[in-house]
Amino acid sequence: MGLGAFQYLPKEYINHKILNELVRSYDLLSNKITTSVGEFLITSEKIGYAFELNHKCDPFEKTAKEFEHKLNEEEKETLSLFKGQTLTFVQDMVIHCPIEIDKEKRTFKRAFALFIQKTFLLPTKIAYISSVHLAVVRDIDNTRARNWAHHINSFLMNGIKEFQQKGTHYVKGCHFVLMIIYFRERYDGKTLDDPK
Repeated sequence: MGLGAFQYLPKEYINHKILNELVRSYDLLSNKITTSVGEFLITSEKIGYAFELNHKCDPFEKTAKEFEHKLNEEEKETLSLFKGQTLTFVQDMVIHCPIEIDKEKRTFKRAFALFIQKTFLLPTKIAYISSVHLAVVRDIDNTRARNWAHHINSFLMNGIKEFQQKGTHYVKGCHFVLMIIYFRERYDGKTLDDPK
């Protein structure tokens, strides 16, 4: 994942007020943010270009039940290690996990991928790792071949839907996606559909 997209965020505008306005102005039917300066379409492709993530291949499974039968023994062991654990546990694993042998390296990769999802790409208000986060456990050495952009987009759209329709106080998902696309398209004057 490339984080160069953050260069498009003016430092003075990284605040919750703007993030909340973008979430409130998001139209779930058209997948657009409508503001006084224009409309901005949000798609998995744009998220892929914004974060330099894959958006053209197989999506992640939505729940652990969808992929548990595909796991090898090592992956099952890792799944049971992280299932129901807290973010603090995962953070400690990232910090203290030995990386001497291949199995330990893969455990570290899984812990790091869970940590990044839980804290940035797929954040939730709940401190526990959910089944949506655990999909990365499978085939950890091949994570670039998965559709991360779709994973992030669908999670955020579900969070916005809950916020708008159920009145939840917290929007789960990566709000920075909205901000990056908004500022990049507004100030660059071109869409993120094609980065070239």
